[in-house]
Amino acid sequence: MKIDEIRSSVKSPRIDSHSHVKSLGLDDKGNARPVAGGFVGQAEAREAAGIVVDLVRAKRMAGRAVLLAGPPGTGKTAIALAMARDLGSKVPFCPMVGSEVYSAEVKKTEVLMENFRRSIG
Repeated sequence: MKIDEIRSSVKSPRIDSHSHVKSLGLDDKGNARPVAGGFVGQAEAREAAGIVVDLVRAKRMAGRAVLLAGPPGTGKTAIALAMARDLGSKVPFCPMVGSEVYSAEVKKTEVLMENFRRSIG
């Protein structure tokens, strides 16, 4: 008996660590709902991110940047992804990790410049 493997031509959706994040989970007044958009908790951080999203939509953030800082595992990437999703498909989301920057083969500035170019579009 011969068993053949048949590969599907249908692409399966890629699952990553933040695939559950859909939005910041804010109500109409900008207050964080307890469980919404793929988030549980982090109400103050989500509300602050919502203010930034509102400023971007009102075109009052031109030429400015937002830096999310904190220890590993505190939700910085998830909040950045939710902000990008709330702003729409025209806003690129380009996550990077420290191990991408520190390479023996490529200079740090080259890696950073490439990521900046990718994020601009």
